[in-house]
Amino acid sequence: MSAHGRVDPRPLGDGEDPNGVPPAKPTSRAVKRFRHGVVGTAVAVYALLDDLLFAPVLVTAAVLFPWYLTLCVATAVFTFVNVVSCTWVQRRWDTWIGTQGARLEARLARLREGRLLKYPARWITRDSDIWVTVAAGLIGTVIVVTVIRLLGGTPIDRRRVIFGSLAYSAGFTATYTGVGIGLHDLLRLI
Repeated sequence: MSAHGRVDPRPLGDGEDPNGVPPAKPTSRAVKRFRHGVVGTAVAVYALLDDLLFAPVLVTAAVLFPWYLTLCVATAVFTFVNVVSCTWVQRRWDTWIGTQGARLEARLARLREGRLLKYPARWITRDSDIWVTVAAGLIGTVIVVTVIRLLGGTPIDRRRVIFGSLAYSAGFTATYTGVGIGLHDLLRLI
């Protein structure tokens, strides 16, 4: 249709919308790499610096709001963030190993079968929900998923990621909510 409401007799070209909306430009490779780099950096910062970045927020929330609200909401949010971060790591893993991680993967393949890492690699990558959940609860889900993926080379089951994320999030939020409760009680005494 033309701007005056009449039917335009010209046939539509490739990628032309009948409503006059221009076609979306395909995303360039550089933009995709930039986006993945930004997300990867955010995931790495979250995995390594979560205590430093989010502990003050949880302590403050526990001082200002009821502890049970802080605990429940923070556990749900951190579980969601952990699952999303681990899912992103697993989806991007093959691309990363195919490009930047190819040399590392070749070296790890030799080390996995070597005398030094043979048994620890089997222990870490064995098929146990309990060990993954305990390790994730102590260390951090993203780090555990990355180490298992690095040593084992196979994807981690989503159920394990969810269990590990819930264990880590519950422990993390309970720790810092408890600190906030203690700080709140201390401030009340003063």
